[in-house]
Amino acid sequence: MERLTPESTGPAVLLSALLIIASGCASTRGPELVVNSHVEYNKAISQVLQEELLLNVVRRRFMEAPQFLNVSSISTNFTTSAGVGAGATALDVGTQNVWNTSVDGSVSFSDSPTVTITPRQGEVIARQLHAPVRVDVVADLSGAGYPVDFALKLLVESVNNLRGPDLRFDEFRSGQAEWREAMELILKLYSDGRLIVDRFKWNDPYNDYPYPAASITPQMWITTLSTGERRWKSYDGGKTFSITTNEMAPAIWLDPEARNTADGQRLMELLNVQSDVKKRAWMLESARVVSGSDFEGQSDDPRSALKLRMRSLYNVLNFYAYAVQVPREDEESGRAIDLRSYRAAVERGEVEDISEILAIRCSDTKPANAFQAVQYRGRWFYIRDEDLVSKAGFNALYDTWQLSIEAPKAGTRPVTTIQVN
Repeated sequence: MERLTPESTGPAVLLSALLIIASGCASTRGPELVVNSHVEYNKAISQVLQEELLLNVVRRRFMEAPQFLNVSSISTNFTTSAGVGAGATALDVGTQNVWNTSVDGSVSFSDSPTVTITPRQGEVIARQLHAPVRVDVVADLSGAGYPVDFALKLLVESVNNLRGPDLRFDEFRSGQAEWREAMELILKLYSDGRLIVDRFKWNDPYNDYPYPAASITPQMWITTLSTGERRWKSYDGGKTFSITTNEMAPAIWLDPEARNTADGQRLMELLNVQSDVKKRAWMLESARVVSGSDFEGQSDDPRSALKLRMRSLYNVLNFYAYAVQVPREDEESGRAIDLRSYRAAVERGEVEDISEILAIRCSDTKPANAFQAVQYRGRWFYIRDEDLVSKAGFNALYDTWQLSIEAPKAGTRPVTTIQVN
C-alpha cells in the first residue's frame, strides 16, 4: 500500500475543501426567500388594507371624506453572490515539507422590493362609493356565516314596503316599528334553522309564455339546452313548459312548515310576499321605488320576490362611524357627528345599539395587543383583540368592501413607487 506523505495530503485537503465550499455555494436560498417574502408581504398588505378601512370609518365620525390607496404591484429582485478563496504554502523543515493551507468562502443574499401605490380617486371610485351595494352581497355575507339580520341591517334601507333606519349625520331616523318586528322574526327563524338567505340555483321563467307540452319538438328542446343558459321547466305537472334561466341567484328561503306557524305567517304579512311562490323561495331583487309597486297604478298585492333598497358603501361607512367612541368635547364642540338623536332612539328601544355589534375605542396612548389600531387627530382608535363580536363586525365591513369595489384598471398612473434596498 502506498504511504501518504505530507507532500500528497496537503494539496488533497485543499482540493477537498474547495469542493465542499463550491458545492455549498451551488445551493441557493432562493426558494426559502420566496416563501418567507410571500407570507410577509401577505400579512403586510392585509394589515394596511384593514387599517386604512378603520381610518376611513374614523374619518366619517369626524365628517371627513374617505381616501383609499391601492398597492397595485409588488416586484422584487433576489440577488445571490458567492466568493471562494484558498491558499497553501510549503515550509521546508528538516527532511520533509510541512503544508500550511487556508480556505475561506462567503455567500450573500439581497432582496430589493419595489412597491407601487396607486390612489383610488376620481369618478370611478366615487361612483362605486355612492352606488347602491349589490343585492347579492346580502346573500354572500349570510352564506359566509354572518347573522342574516346583521347583513340586512348593515346593507338594506328597505324591504318591499318596510323602511329601516335612515342614517344621517345631522339626525337619526329610526324607521318603522314593523321593520324592527320583521328583523326580530327573521333572526328568530334563522336561529331555529328554518330560514336561510343564500345563493340558490333554480330555473327562473325567461318569459311569461308557457308552451303546451305537445308543441315542444325535440329540436326546440335540444336547441334550448345547447345554450347552457336556458332550459325547459314545467310548473303544472308537465302540461306546459316554460323557457327558464339556469343560474345561481340570491334568495330567502323559509321552511314550508314554518310558513304555517304564527311567526311565519306574520313575517310573510310584514314582508308582503306570496306564500305559494313557484320556486319555494323569494328572490332578492333591487327595488326601483321607495315603497309600493314598481309601476304607478299597479295594485300592491303580495309579491313573489323581495325588493331591497340597498345602502351605498358611503352610507355603510356612515353606519359604522356610529360605533366610533370619541371624547365628549369633540362631539359637544361640533368636531364629531352629534349622535344624541341616535342614542335617544336606542334608549326608546327603536333601534339596536351598534356598540353591541362593533366597538371602536379611543385612547390617548397606543393600545397594546389591539386587533386593529390607527392614530388620528393625536389619539388612537382601535378594536380590542379580545372583542370577537367587534372583530366579526369589522370583518363584515371588510368583506363588503372587497365585494363592492373593483380593483383599479391596468395602466392607472401610480403616484408613488417605493424601492427598498
